[in-house]
Amino acid sequence: MSRLGMPLTNEAINPIGDKDAWNRTTPYAEAAITDDYLSNPELGLYMDDRQFGGAVPALAALRIQTKSLAGTPGLPANGFDFGNTKSGLFPLKGNPALNGTALADNAFGNYLLVAGKPRSVDIKPIFHTGVPNLPPYQLATGKGGNPLAPGKPFVNNFLPLAANTNGNVGGDMLRLNMAVPATPRNSPDFSNQGLLAAAVLGLTDARYNGSTAIQNIPNMDGFPNGRRLEDEVVKIELQAVSGAALAAIGLWYDDYAPTSPSPVTPQLKGVLNFATGVEKNDTTFRATFPYVQTPWQGYRIRR
Repeated sequence: MSRLGMPLTNEAINPIGDKDAWNRTTPYAEAAITDDYLSNPELGLYMDDRQFGGAVPALAALRIQTKSLAGTPGLPANGFDFGNTKSGLFPLKGNPALNGTALADNAFGNYLLVAGKPRSVDIKPIFHTGVPNLPPYQLATGKGGNPLAPGKPFVNNFLPLAANTNGNVGGDMLRLNMAVPATPRNSPDFSNQGLLAAAVLGLTDARYNGSTAIQNIPNMDGFPNGRRLEDEVVKIELQAVSGAALAAIGLWYDDYAPTSPSPVTPQLKGVLNFATGVEKNDTTFRATFPYVQTPWQGYRIRR
């Protein structure tokens, strides 16, 4: 049994050869093992057609950005490549355009922008430190096409952790911001897609995308802000590895161009509509503690 804070850290992030090593170590020393894998998650190899993208047909809709924002004036001509070991946002390191953002060297840039570790900018902080409420970690709403510009505050339900006395940063833990209101289960907006569903509402719903004001968007209480029992963590994490969080802050998928009428492209729709094949529980939740039902006996068939 894996020791886990965030669901599926060992199953979805760590490669087979180091799963036991990660289980043997302590949370205080795990960053030395896991930070590299969070920055280049092995599953990313199966979401990149230059690697092993064709090996798992079920993941065909999940393809990481390899030329995000290519052709956008003022940005690298070839865009940003978040494939494993590629440059990601590292070409911007030290650029004055990062001043005032979380990616500046005088903020968290030395942790978030690392050469050859493109997902140190999204997957690593989501799992290991929390994401600061600074650009670029705000919804693309209001950014005017510039992912580094201030947008709609959104991922402010995480707080970055300072390095401890041993120099380690963060750790594998499930973070919960109690200031975020719970979304009622009978709300028509309730979704088991957690923060991804909240991001979609914040980008597309007229109730939330008309300004950059802070709002309590439904499902901001969902995974990875804690974990509601209903949250489909497998699907959410697969979508995140495929770059969904990057898209939410304005680093759109490869089929978006500066002339595109909308960032909601076929590739983005494919990621958002991705399904694992298990979309609901085979039973209900209880209304009282412990809320989950008694486990089924595996040799019985339930009808």
